[in-house]
Amino acid sequence: MSEKSKTVGVALHAARTSAGFSLQEISDITRIRKDVLKDLEADNFVSSGGMAYARGHIRSIAKTIGADSDALIVLFEETTGEVDRPMIDLLTENNATTPRRQLPKVSYKAMSGIAAGIVGLIFLGSVASSYISPAAPSASKKEPTSTATSSNEPVTTVATKTTGVTVVVTGTNGKSWIGVTDSAGAQVFSGQITTGESKTFTDDLLVQLVVGNAGAVSLNVNGKELGTPGKIGEVAHLQFDPNSSNQG
Repeated sequence: MSEKSKTVGVALHAARTSAGFSLQEISDITRIRKDVLKDLEADNFVSSGGMAYARGHIRSIAKTIGADSDALIVLFEETTGEVDRPMIDLLTENNATTPRRQLPKVSYKAMSGIAAGIVGLIFLGSVASSYISPAAPSASKKEPTSTATSSNEPVTTVATKTTGVTVVVTGTNGKSWIGVTDSAGAQVFSGQITTGESKTFTDDLLVQLVVGNAGAVSLNVNGKELGTPGKIGEVAHLQFDPNSSNQG
């Protein structure tokens, strides 16, 4: 089977057998049922309980057998087409954000009590103000003085130092999955990029990339063209900071 036709199930089976683990041994270590492990190697994700659980199982298996979890997730994305899911789902699944908490409902009775309290405060304030004499008018404001500048004096411009890092990823040779993480460790993008498409990512301190098909994209970091980060089919793990454009 060629690299392009390899699925995540085939890759999981090959990685497990190469590491010398049986399905039962993986089940004992990860607490994932043996039948679920068998289904994963057959590209059947129903018994996992959903795509999010399947992703978690794949990462647990990869950690146990010493495989590249990012490369397996890339194959999972390509096998299932999960890259088209809404970004909020991907971020929640990767613990980059938490689901929006539902606010408790406020009863009509409670709202009426709050409104009555506000009206009472306004009434008390108006009564108290009627017993307070108006303040004496303030002294007239002193006009600010200005210092004239001779037109013959040179004007000095202070340069502002540019900070932060900007990474532009452009598809140049087919399709690739990319994952982007910021300096806080939060995933800001997970999806595909195709030929002719460009995506820009910025951060004050650090931008980290995982490129599923390194030979299919080119990079521009802080205005400097870096070219392709690897070969076709190669998974590249990269990170860039504000000084990356000054590096050779």
